[in-house]
Amino acid sequence: MVPPPDWPHEDFDARLNKSLILFVASNGDPGEVYHPQAAIYTDDTYLEPDMMYVSNELAARMGKRRTSADIVFEYTSKSSATYDYTTKADTYLALGVKELWLVDSDNEWIEVRYRVDRDASPAWQIIRYEKGDATESRVLEGWKVLVDELFKGLV
Repeated sequence: MVPPPDWPHEDFDARLNKSLILFVASNGDPGEVYHPQAAIYTDDTYLEPDMMYVSNELAARMGKRRTSADIVFEYTSKSSATYDYTTKADTYLALGVKELWLVDSDNEWIEVRYRVDRDASPAWQIIRYEKGDATESRVLEGWKVLVDELFKGLV
């Protein structure tokens, strides 16, 4: 079994989750927020993001088997950072994820990757948000997370 995440993982997850759910609920419930064991399937395997947002529109196109998400959130740790920033991020891009948030409590930043097309191929546009910044979603226009508030008292 995979061990549960260490502190402060679940603490900033609770803050991020609350912010996202309140935003979605106050904007007409345009989708759902999921946590593990909810998965994104690819062929005979799957990925379990730390959290994800799936719009109603995308859910309707996919049917019962979730094969993508609008936004995926991964909480990096020293043991998972290399995999999260490379292989896992590339897999999410290939699966059509529009936005990837890599939340790094060790460095106190949020790296947001936005899906763009470069030379007719999908690629990530990467913006790193640090102390003093407000992280912004392009998928959920108007939703912002203050980096200082997310990590306050946790690091």
